[in-house]
Amino acid sequence: MTAQRAMATSTTPTDTKVDILLVDDDPTKRFALRATLAPLGQNVVEAASGPDALRQLLRQDFAVILLDVRMPGMDGFETAGLIRQRPRSEVTPIIFVTAFDRAEIDMGRGYDLGAVDFVFAPVVPAIMRAKVTVFVELYRAQQELRRYRTQLERLVQERTTALTAINRELEAFSYSVSHDLRAPLLSFNALNQSLLADYGDALDPRAKDLLQHMRLASERMASVFDGLQTLFRLTSGEIRREQCDLSVMASEIVEEMRRASPERKVEVEIAEGMSASADPRLARILLTNLISNAWKFTGKAPVAKVEIGTEVVDGATRMFVRDNGVGFDMIYAHKLFGAFQRLHSQSDFPGGGIGLATVLRIVNRHGGRAWAEGAVGEGATFYIVF
Repeated sequence: MTAQRAMATSTTPTDTKVDILLVDDDPTKRFALRATLAPLGQNVVEAASGPDALRQLLRQDFAVILLDVRMPGMDGFETAGLIRQRPRSEVTPIIFVTAFDRAEIDMGRGYDLGAVDFVFAPVVPAIMRAKVTVFVELYRAQQELRRYRTQLERLVQERTTALTAINRELEAFSYSVSHDLRAPLLSFNALNQSLLADYGDALDPRAKDLLQHMRLASERMASVFDGLQTLFRLTSGEIRREQCDLSVMASEIVEEMRRASPERKVEVEIAEGMSASADPRLARILLTNLISNAWKFTGKAPVAKVEIGTEVVDGATRMFVRDNGVGFDMIYAHKLFGAFQRLHSQSDFPGGGIGLATVLRIVNRHGGRAWAEGAVGEGATFYIVF
């Protein structure tokens, strides 16, 4: 069932009557108040005493209670105190109706017991109806919110069930990639290597070149399988947030890249004091992919520069990784974070094509945002908000 259909089938019309409880031991006063409220078109339930009012509250909920202060046996204040002790009626609005003079009534006690207003005799019908109407509309609004919450909870449950089924299918697919598809590919690659090693000298240059191309193609396919498995692992499992020192993390990643590529001379500037509430493992993967991306696409720059920092825009803090590499055309910005989407050729900038897709998955799991800005030949800046 779609969200629109669910809303349509369970929404209650706004003109549905609500219940008002009228508590007074004098039948003449009850009759007068019922006549006063009749133009509102709501259900008025009468109670002749405090105990009778409590019995009515056991049967149903009310939008508002009109409660007489002076009643024999159990007066209005005692009744209000017992009403407030019941969880279901502890916030039900109570309007005290009394013939007492203002000086004779302990209004402070009434407000302590949860009264929202006092109405003194003689009652002005228009004012009484206006006061009651406020709480009738408030009650309707609360009921609508409850209905929407119930509908949303049901929709969330439906989506959760559907996502669970999808995750099971993805898990089965990941297993298939790992075993059923990858194993023959590895066997093919091993046979290719053995053929080159054992019979390479007997083959003509064209045959050897074809075998090399076959080997490279199988390695690229294996890289795709690895990427699929990585993306699947990033969409499963729990997130354990803690305060992460992103400056330290970025420094460690840059040092690892310097050791892996000692021939590269890259000027790296890392801001101090960067931190975020994130899963440490996922945050490291995210930073590694962003910095690796900048490292790779500055490979042809005369003086490669990478800047990692934060800035505050409109009160929100965002982290960025900026480089002076080849950049990209903003027309294709929507493709940057897609799995296996490439804006540059594999021969110029080799890679698996899942680095930025991985970044987006991690950001989404943290409830954040990721986007990029750049220009051809002028570098790129990637922004992250956790």
